[in-house]
Amino acid sequence: MIPDLARINLEIDRTHKNVLEFITVCNSENSKSSSYEDWSYKDVIAHLTRWISFSADKLESIKNQIPFKDVDDFRKTNREWYAVDYNKELKIVESEFEKAIKKYKAVIVTYGKEELIKNDLPLGFGIDLWRYMIMDGSTHPNGHLLYHYLKRRKYLNFIKVMEETKDIFYLFSNGNSKVYSFVEYEDKAGMVKNRLEELSKAYNDNDILKKVMEANQ
Repeated sequence: MIPDLARINLEIDRTHKNVLEFITVCNSENSKSSSYEDWSYKDVIAHLTRWISFSADKLESIKNQIPFKDVDDFRKTNREWYAVDYNKELKIVESEFEKAIKKYKAVIVTYGKEELIKNDLPLGFGIDLWRYMIMDGSTHPNGHLLYHYLKRRKYLNFIKVMEETKDIFYLFSNGNSKVYSFVEYEDKAGMVKNRLEELSKAYNDNDILKKVMEANQ
Protein backbone atom coordinates (compact mmCIF):
# COMPACT_ATOMS: atom_id res chain seq x y z
CA MET A 1 0.00 0.00 0.00
CA ILE A 2 1.31 3.41 -0.99
CA PRO A 3 0.87 6.01 1.78
CA ASP A 4 -0.77 9.30 0.90
CA LEU A 5 0.56 12.69 1.96
CA ALA A 6 -1.64 12.67 5.05
CA ARG A 7 0.01 9.43 6.22
CA ILE A 8 3.48 10.74 5.41
CA ASN A 9 2.75 13.90 7.38
CA LEU A 10 1.48 11.79 10.27
CA GLU A 11 4.76 9.88 10.36
CA ILE A 12 6.80 13.09 10.25
CA ASP A 13 4.73 14.42 13.15
CA ARG A 14 5.50 11.20 14.99
CA THR A 15 9.20 11.71 14.33
CA HIS A 16 8.93 15.27 15.64
CA LYS A 17 7.25 14.02 18.81
CA ASN A 18 9.80 11.24 19.25
CA VAL A 19 12.74 13.64 18.93
CA LEU A 20 11.22 15.99 21.53
CA GLU A 21 10.79 13.02 23.88
CA PHE A 22 14.35 11.96 23.10
CA ILE A 23 15.61 15.38 24.22
CA THR A 24 13.67 15.11 27.48
CA VAL A 25 14.77 11.53 28.18
CA CYS A 26 18.45 12.18 27.42
CA ASN A 27 18.88 15.69 28.87
CA SER A 28 20.83 14.37 31.86
CA GLU A 29 23.60 13.18 29.52
CA ASN A 30 26.71 15.26 29.00
CA SER A 31 26.06 16.78 25.59
CA LYS A 32 29.41 18.57 25.46
CA SER A 33 31.68 15.55 25.63
CA SER A 34 31.59 13.24 22.64
CA SER A 35 33.54 11.92 19.69
CA TYR A 36 32.55 11.01 16.17
CA GLU A 37 32.68 7.36 17.23
CA ASP A 38 30.45 7.97 20.26
CA TRP A 39 27.81 10.63 19.63
CA SER A 40 25.99 12.48 22.38
CA TYR A 41 22.26 12.99 22.07
CA LYS A 42 22.97 16.54 20.88
CA ASP A 43 25.09 15.11 18.07
CA VAL A 44 22.23 12.84 17.07
CA ILE A 45 19.78 15.76 16.86
CA ALA A 46 22.29 17.83 14.86
CA HIS A 47 22.81 14.92 12.44
CA LEU A 48 19.07 14.44 11.94
CA THR A 49 18.63 18.16 11.41
CA ARG A 50 21.30 18.20 8.71
CA TRP A 51 19.70 15.39 6.71
CA ILE A 52 16.12 16.58 7.11
CA SER A 53 17.17 20.05 6.00
CA PHE A 54 19.20 18.62 3.11
CA SER A 55 16.26 16.49 2.00
CA ALA A 56 13.87 19.44 2.19
CA ASP A 57 16.20 21.54 0.02
CA LYS A 58 16.59 18.70 -2.47
CA LEU A 59 12.83 18.13 -2.76
CA GLU A 60 12.23 21.85 -3.13
CA SER A 61 14.83 22.07 -5.91
CA ILE A 62 13.39 19.06 -7.75
CA LYS A 63 9.88 20.48 -7.53
CA ASN A 64 11.04 23.83 -8.92
CA GLN A 65 13.39 22.19 -11.46
CA ILE A 66 16.43 23.93 -9.99
CA PRO A 67 19.87 22.24 -10.18
CA PHE A 68 20.91 20.73 -6.85
CA LYS A 69 24.31 19.45 -5.69
CA ASP A 70 23.90 16.04 -4.12
CA VAL A 71 26.18 14.42 -1.56
CA ASP A 72 28.87 12.28 -3.17
CA ASP A 73 30.24 10.67 0.00
CA PHE A 74 27.79 10.60 2.89
CA ARG A 75 30.37 9.30 5.39
CA LYS A 76 32.72 12.21 4.63
CA THR A 77 29.80 14.64 4.74
CA ASN A 78 28.63 13.28 8.10
CA ARG A 79 32.09 13.84 9.57
CA GLU A 80 32.26 17.37 8.19
CA TRP A 81 28.83 18.23 9.58
CA TYR A 82 29.73 16.71 12.94
CA ALA A 83 32.82 18.93 13.15
CA VAL A 84 30.85 22.07 12.28
CA ASP A 85 28.06 21.31 14.75
CA TYR A 86 30.22 20.03 17.61
CA ASN A 87 30.50 23.31 19.51
CA LYS A 88 26.94 24.48 18.95
CA GLU A 89 24.83 25.06 22.04
CA LEU A 90 22.02 22.59 22.58
CA LYS A 91 19.37 25.30 22.30
CA ILE A 92 20.70 26.27 18.87
CA VAL A 93 20.64 22.64 17.72
CA GLU A 94 17.07 22.21 18.97
CA SER A 95 15.97 25.41 17.24
CA GLU A 96 17.56 24.32 13.96
CA PHE A 97 15.79 20.98 14.20
CA GLU A 98 12.41 22.69 14.62
CA LYS A 99 13.05 24.86 11.56
CA ALA A 100 14.21 21.90 9.47
CA ILE A 101 11.23 19.67 10.19
CA LYS A 102 8.81 22.57 9.67
CA LYS A 103 10.33 23.22 6.24
CA TYR A 104 10.28 19.51 5.39
CA LYS A 105 6.56 19.32 6.05
CA ALA A 106 5.94 22.47 4.01
CA VAL A 107 7.87 21.11 1.03
CA ILE A 108 6.34 17.64 0.80
CA VAL A 109 2.79 18.97 0.56
CA THR A 110 3.73 20.76 -2.66
CA TYR A 111 3.84 17.36 -4.36
CA GLY A 112 0.76 15.72 -5.81
CA LYS A 113 -0.54 12.20 -5.24
CA GLU A 114 0.56 11.06 -8.68
CA GLU A 115 4.14 12.17 -8.00
CA LEU A 116 4.52 9.99 -4.91
CA ILE A 117 4.97 6.84 -6.99
CA LYS A 118 7.57 8.35 -9.33
CA ASN A 119 10.89 6.52 -9.18
CA ASP A 120 12.73 8.49 -11.86
CA LEU A 121 13.25 11.71 -9.92
CA PRO A 122 16.89 12.72 -9.22
CA LEU A 123 16.77 11.63 -5.58
CA GLY A 124 20.03 9.71 -5.68
CA PHE A 125 18.50 6.42 -4.52
CA GLY A 126 16.39 5.12 -7.41
CA ILE A 127 13.35 4.70 -5.17
CA ASP A 128 9.77 5.97 -5.22
CA LEU A 129 9.31 9.51 -3.98
CA TRP A 130 7.11 8.39 -1.08
CA ARG A 131 9.85 6.06 0.15
CA TYR A 132 12.40 8.85 0.01
CA MET A 133 10.08 11.08 2.07
CA ILE A 134 9.55 8.32 4.62
CA MET A 135 13.27 7.53 4.76
CA ASP A 136 14.40 11.03 5.70
CA GLY A 137 11.23 11.87 7.61
CA SER A 138 10.84 8.69 9.63
CA THR A 139 12.98 5.56 9.29
CA HIS A 140 16.37 7.32 9.31
CA PRO A 141 15.69 9.63 12.28
CA ASN A 142 13.85 6.99 14.32
CA GLY A 143 16.61 4.50 13.55
CA HIS A 144 19.07 6.86 15.21
CA LEU A 145 16.82 7.28 18.24
CA LEU A 146 16.53 3.49 18.56
CA TYR A 147 20.29 3.08 18.33
CA HIS A 148 21.02 5.75 20.94
CA TYR A 149 18.44 4.36 23.35
CA LEU A 150 19.97 0.92 22.90
CA LYS A 151 23.49 2.23 23.43
CA ARG A 152 22.48 4.01 26.64
CA ARG A 153 20.41 1.04 27.86
CA LYS A 154 17.19 3.07 27.83
CA TYR A 155 15.25 -0.03 26.94
CA LEU A 156 11.73 1.14 27.73
CA ASN A 157 12.21 4.08 25.37
CA PHE A 158 13.65 1.76 22.74
CA ILE A 159 10.62 -0.52 22.91
CA LYS A 160 8.22 2.44 22.80
CA VAL A 161 9.73 3.91 19.61
CA MET A 162 10.10 0.48 18.04
CA GLU A 163 6.43 -0.34 18.61
CA GLU A 164 5.17 3.08 17.50
CA THR A 165 7.10 3.00 14.22
CA LYS A 166 6.87 -0.70 13.32
CA ASP A 167 4.14 -0.22 10.71
CA ILE A 168 5.95 2.48 8.75
CA PHE A 169 9.27 0.59 8.96
CA TYR A 170 7.47 -2.47 7.56
CA LEU A 171 5.82 -0.43 4.81
CA PHE A 172 9.06 1.31 3.84
CA SER A 173 11.05 -1.93 3.66
CA ASN A 174 8.38 -4.29 2.31
CA GLY A 175 8.84 -6.28 5.49
CA ASN A 176 12.61 -6.68 5.15
CA SER A 177 14.11 -6.89 8.65
CA LYS A 178 17.34 -5.28 7.38
CA VAL A 179 15.61 -1.93 7.87
CA TYR A 180 16.53 -2.42 11.55
CA SER A 181 20.24 -2.98 10.90
CA PHE A 182 22.53 -0.76 12.98
CA VAL A 183 25.65 -1.62 11.01
CA GLU A 184 26.11 2.01 9.91
CA TYR A 185 25.70 3.26 13.50
CA GLU A 186 27.68 0.83 15.60
CA ASP A 187 30.66 2.40 17.33
CA LYS A 188 31.84 -0.54 19.45
CA ALA A 189 32.09 -4.04 18.04
CA GLY A 190 29.51 -6.33 19.56
CA MET A 191 27.71 -3.61 21.51
CA VAL A 192 24.42 -3.84 19.60
CA LYS A 193 24.26 -7.62 19.84
CA ASN A 194 25.01 -7.54 23.57
CA ARG A 195 22.38 -4.88 24.26
CA LEU A 196 19.76 -6.73 22.23
CA GLU A 197 20.49 -9.93 24.12
CA GLU A 198 19.97 -8.06 27.39
CA LEU A 199 16.73 -6.59 26.09
CA SER A 200 15.40 -9.89 24.79
CA LYS A 201 15.47 -11.38 28.29
CA ALA A 202 12.60 -9.09 29.22
CA TYR A 203 10.85 -9.07 25.83
CA ASN A 204 11.57 -12.53 24.43
CA ASP A 205 8.10 -12.85 22.89
CA ASN A 206 8.21 -9.54 20.99
CA ASP A 207 8.06 -10.27 17.25
CA ILE A 208 9.46 -6.89 16.20
CA LEU A 209 12.40 -7.24 18.56
CA LYS A 210 13.09 -10.63 16.99
CA LYS A 211 13.32 -8.88 13.60
CA VAL A 212 15.71 -6.30 15.06
CA MET A 213 17.89 -9.09 16.46
CA GLU A 214 17.78 -10.93 13.14
CA ALA A 215 18.99 -7.80 11.34
CA ASN A 216 21.94 -7.40 13.71
CA GLN A 217 23.34 -10.94 13.92
